Amino acid sequence: MSDPKEVITKPEKNESVRIAWFWPWLGGTFMFGLFSVMFNVVWSMVVAPQVQLLLRHEGVTDTTVFVILLLYAWIIGLIFAAYGALSARMSSMGKLSLMLTGLLSLLCGLWLWIVGIQGSGGQPAEVGGAWELFSLYHAWAEPVLEVLGPYTQHGEIWFLLAALLPIVGMVVGVGVNRYPAVTDKNGKVDHRWQWIVAAISAALVIVLTITLMLPQRPYIAEKDFPVVDGATAAIPFAQDMLHELTGMSKARAAHELRFNTTHQAYVNLIEKKADLILVAGPSDEELRLAKSRGIQMRLTPIGWDAFIFLVHQDNPVDGLSSEQVRRIYEGAIHNWNEVGGKDQPIIAYQREENSGSQTYMQKKVMAGHEMADPPRELQIGIMGGMINAVADFNKDHNALGYSFYYFANVMHNRQEVKFLSIDGVEPNKEHIRSKQYPFTAQLFVVTREGEKPSPSMQRLLEWLQSEEGTRAIEKGGFVPVNS
Repeated sequence: MSDPKEVITKPEKNESVRIAWFWPWLGGTFMFGLFSVMFNVVWSMVVAPQVQLLLRHEGVTDTTVFVILLLYAWIIGLIFAAYGALSARMSSMGKLSLMLTGLLSLLCGLWLWIVGIQGSGGQPAEVGGAWELFSLYHAWAEPVLEVLGPYTQHGEIWFLLAALLPIVGMVVGVGVNRYPAVTDKNGKVDHRWQWIVAAISAALVIVLTITLMLPQRPYIAEKDFPVVDGATAAIPFAQDMLHELTGMSKARAAHELRFNTTHQAYVNLIEKKADLILVAGPSDEELRLAKSRGIQMRLTPIGWDAFIFLVHQDNPVDGLSSEQVRRIYEGAIHNWNEVGGKDQPIIAYQREENSGSQTYMQKKVMAGHEMADPPRELQIGIMGGMINAVADFNKDHNALGYSFYYFANVMHNRQEVKFLSIDGVEPNKEHIRSKQYPFTAQLFVVTREGEKPSPSMQRLLEWLQSEEGTRAIEKGGFVPVNS
């Protein structure tokens, strides 16, 4: 018969083993978290701003941008790998336990990423909330995440990778340090890991140097490029135009180009603060302003877009007729059950006066019908605000808004929003191209009539009519007029 004392003391021994493993792991987790926080604070204050300036520097091409980003990520990985190797050298924990000291940090990053995706409708560029916390959590990645915006529509994936890189670096550092030393027949340690790191680092520096030294022959020199302004929806096309014609990187073009929305763009053109604007057609007020200043405007259509109506995805209504839209905005239809929906009041948002979308709504959609005056809280100042209002409205999801197709579908896509078919036709590029969709809108290049264009302006206008310009217009989200 076994000793009862032995039976009692055995679990206590196992428990002490588990506790002996847990406390060093908890200490290692705390140290990794502390190192990460301190690193982010110092790096974001000292290094990150300099990297952002470098990425926007004149002469930095897209190729150079990618090489800089690779080198930047490589350096971050090396720093955390060095931390992992040092921890492995100083700690008595097993390799797996030491690698898992980054687990809590990883879970925290993943949680912020998931909350950010859910809270912003897949728009990591939205300021505030979990994305803002995430940027503080990985402040070192701010230059990378900001610059990648013009190159990819899947920014949320890069946010996730930003959470993984420090952890991967630390894990690799632990693994390399704990890997059995390889010796040759003379007993010397094989330093192959150091040579690999040195070779990759040198290769990245050499490639970066070569890309910075490559000559550039832009179609239009940056200093001669005309002053361009326009509507928010035209920003991607204008950025591509600036990139294609001057040779500057997309990252720099996105930073340099600033548009003032449709109405202010017209004002700037009329007051000769802009040479060319990319907008929808002018409002009556803008035409009167031009006439009062003795300015005649030349409108050259270059692309087609669609003017769309949107509701929350949980709204059972999938489409409206043109007449129903007009009657809603006249104030004749007040409830969704009048157009096949639930018994709920229609919350019909409008844009501010003289905005591109409001002008189109008044001139084309309403076509002489008078729009009801909205309460102040239902009048939206910016294009993205209209989409956010529909996506985020109360649990009844009974809001109605409008925007332009490319802006709502790509530039400010919200997963909670759906586009309504009008007169049975869905808004998409095929129906825009065929003119089946009833509310198609033109994008104009607007200049001042009667002025002799500068050589750079003439080259820009010729480029817009060329095959390269047509491709850029389509890439910018519009259906080219001459397609």
